[in-house]
Amino acid sequence: MTRNSSLAPSSEITLTVPEGRDGNSEGERQLVGKMSKQEIYLELRRRICLLDYQPGSRLNERELASEFGVSRTPLRTVLQRLEYDGLIVSQHGNGTEVTSIDLSSMRDIYIVRMRLMDAMAESSPLPVTDEILCELQDLEQVCRQLLDSKDKRQFAEIIIRLHGILHSLSSNGPLRSFNDMLFFQSARFWFLLLEKMDFRQQVEDLLDELRMIRRSLELRDVRLVATVHKSHLAMVLSRLDAMES
Repeated sequence: MTRNSSLAPSSEITLTVPEGRDGNSEGERQLVGKMSKQEIYLELRRRICLLDYQPGSRLNERELASEFGVSRTPLRTVLQRLEYDGLIVSQHGNGTEVTSIDLSSMRDIYIVRMRLMDAMAESSPLPVTDEILCELQDLEQVCRQLLDSKDKRQFAEIIIRLHGILHSLSSNGPLRSFNDMLFFQSARFWFLLLEKMDFRQQVEDLLDELRMIRRSLELRDVRLVATVHKSHLAMVLSRLDAMES
């Protein structure tokens, strides 16, 4: 399967193994074998989003089933879910392929995501914990380091972690599910566009957003968080419009 040199490492993503064991240990195989369908789903979705599996690449059911230590039946359930999310497509006789997304579709998704932030602002928020604030502080620190390292994969991982924080702030189940699906559909395309953009400017913009979200959460104001994130999405949309013109 094709790998992206800017975001993906040179080798396969490996699952976390117990400390002191190497990547080929029996301990890793046992850990993988205990993964639930939900854990496999999240891992494959993450790989697609981070471009470890690029648009157009094929997924081999037999290889994946072997890697995760499951039969092909539960794996197919996971793949069906990923297909429902719009991340892969399965065709009889052609196998399973990671979907592509064009600039026009990307723009439409960002418009909907902006509207979902309006809905988030009107929803009943969940409690803002000290753990969430610590996570944001950590993200700020890691993001600041990118000004020198220019690590595009790390940039992508920060955005995924930020999405997880925002995802945890709303009690609106349908909103959370729909926003989650749209995020993973659009984020991978945005990461592909990093090569065409001023990376330092992207990092500075993200750092500004992280600071504003943290300050909003220190006030326990989730409505303000939604407004801040909507403004950031609008900025991304403006850049997409500039590319299209």
